Amino acid sequence: MQKIYIWSLPTRVFHFLFAFFILLVFISSEEDRWLSYHAIIGYAIFILLIFRLAWGIFGPKHSKFKDFPMGKKNIKEFLNNIFEDKQKYVGHNPIASYVMISMLVVCFFAVITGVLAYGIQEGKGIFAYLNSSFFEDMKLFKHIHEFLSTLFLVLLASHILGVISDRILHKKHETLNSIVTGYKKSENEQGIKLTIFQKFLAFIFLAILVSFFIFNIIKPNNVLIASTFKAVDYKKENPLFVSECASCHTLYPSKFIA
Repeated sequence: MQKIYIWSLPTRVFHFLFAFFILLVFISSEEDRWLSYHAIIGYAIFILLIFRLAWGIFGPKHSKFKDFPMGKKNIKEFLNNIFEDKQKYVGHNPIASYVMISMLVVCFFAVITGVLAYGIQEGKGIFAYLNSSFFEDMKLFKHIHEFLSTLFLVLLASHILGVISDRILHKKHETLNSIVTGYKKSENEQGIKLTIFQKFLAFIFLAILVSFFIFNIIKPNNVLIASTFKAVDYKKENPLFVSECASCHTLYPSKFIA
């Protein structure tokens, strides 16, 4: 058994950024005042998902979707030999393949429904124009977004349990360590090596992600999170209300106070 390089640096960077952003997106969903940050992180996750789609097509072996061992036959074979030291699958095993693809698909639709709910319910972002008399009471996308978020947590828990079980059953393969180092112990398997095109592809997406955050820092009230509603300065709009009533009534003064 020898150490082989199976997870490239772009794959590992994606994994850690994805995990970090998922953590941030759930934390930022706890407070309404963090909603803009929640949206920005959601867009960043979308960029990562597009990268993973491209990487699954043009990336190195073990990262490509076509390399994932799918199908009932592979699942049955894996389960029948799960307690054996020698493992056939160097990259993702069949169950891990299904869980990973499910996580990516669920996360993709969670982002899409989140952006729609952000526009319809809050009147913010690229779908803010849908905040009309017809759409504003439609909470369908919000409910779907929350359901998909919960489903993602279930899949994430399954992924973590799979990693833990592999650590217990096949410790000598160092699968968990490979997420950090890129190296895993295996027999009769060649390691990967990135092509110039793959390196260029990874660099382009990293540049897009960095540019996205710089754009949000330079222009915090951009089209991705901007509101269709204009802030109202009640001191200028209704000075009489402010001087006579605002000490007790602070919310939304009537325009009809004379």
